[in-house]
Amino acid sequence: MNERIEELLVKRIDGELSAADEKELSGWLAESEAHERILREFEAVRQRLSVLREEFHPDVQGRLQSVKKHKKRRVRFVAGWMRYVAVGILLVSVGSYLLWNDGKNKEEEHRIFAKVAVPGKEQAYIVWANGVQVAIDEMMKDTLLTGDGGAVVRVDSNRVLRYEGGNGDEGLERRVHKLVIPNGGEYRMVLEDGSVVWLNSASSLEIPERFAAGERRVRLVGEAYFKVKKDSSRPFYVTTERADVRVLGTEFNVSAYEEDRDAVMTLVNGAVRVDARGGESVVLEPGQQALTAGGKIEVQDVDVSYVTSWVNGKFSFDNSRLEDIARQVSRWYDVKISFDDDNLKDIRFSGAMLKFRPLSDLIEMIEATSFVRFSVKGENIIISGK
Repeated sequence: MNERIEELLVKRIDGELSAADEKELSGWLAESEAHERILREFEAVRQRLSVLREEFHPDVQGRLQSVKKHKKRRVRFVAGWMRYVAVGILLVSVGSYLLWNDGKNKEEEHRIFAKVAVPGKEQAYIVWANGVQVAIDEMMKDTLLTGDGGAVVRVDSNRVLRYEGGNGDEGLERRVHKLVIPNGGEYRMVLEDGSVVWLNSASSLEIPERFAAGERRVRLVGEAYFKVKKDSSRPFYVTTERADVRVLGTEFNVSAYEEDRDAVMTLVNGAVRVDARGGESVVLEPGQQALTAGGKIEVQDVDVSYVTSWVNGKFSFDNSRLEDIARQVSRWYDVKISFDDDNLKDIRFSGAMLKFRPLSDLIEMIEATSFVRFSVKGENIIISGK
């Protein structure tokens, strides 16, 4: 297949054929059924590249800085990708595509990600103050759960948890129940004051049986998105291991996993004050993010849509480190991920993918736009260099 035919095929796929081009290409297609097959296969290749370009983008400039450290075959890959990004066209021969696809099929037995990693779903359990646990799964709805002391959680017809508090006895603010989200889970709860909390995988929220008269306070481990109902007489506090967040009425995201270096608070709208444990304090404006570690607070401007995308069923990354992506993936797909080379952890990516798609989709995107490879070893996934 000569370059002129490749050019015509690209124009055909992009809808840019002139009348003369159309006549020329139609004549070539009419010569044999093999030419028709080439067109279909070429469309498949172009579609794959289009998806990669739209959904997942490599840190090309960052990789160019280290490209000299890699073998020549890797240099050619980056050069090819740069040509595609710059011109919008990457002419891939059908023969190379078929060879790649055949090689991919041969590796399937070593790359069965679906067996070790399954997308998450709505699942949680409540730990009442007396230690009794009650499991909640995605099939449960129109159900009333009653704990000790009269605490009530209702699972409504939309599978939203509605916490209705205790029975009015004194001292209920000292009785604490906990909503726990395991790896591979998420759930939404409406608190007794009407505030809404979305809890992410591997997270827990401690809730008093009834909020105190002068404040509303919960304790978070992991990640949650809060939509707090305004009540000027009772400030709302989110307590974490490293910092406290104080609000009156607002929407914000808190990520405070124990294994992460920073606790991260991101303000969507309203206003919040972040107090680092034993250290600095700062008031955030919408679109700002506070990172707290060791009593220090660093404030930066962010696109909040990336931070809160998990609430809307997506993974969204904005110049994110591969190590941070791996942590999110491991929590949601409930799989252990490790690196055989620590230098790979700092490769950065931007892009998005629906959370409920197979993990292999995300892996394929990362592998196609970088020098890393994922493999399955036992029940774990290993990230290595190609």
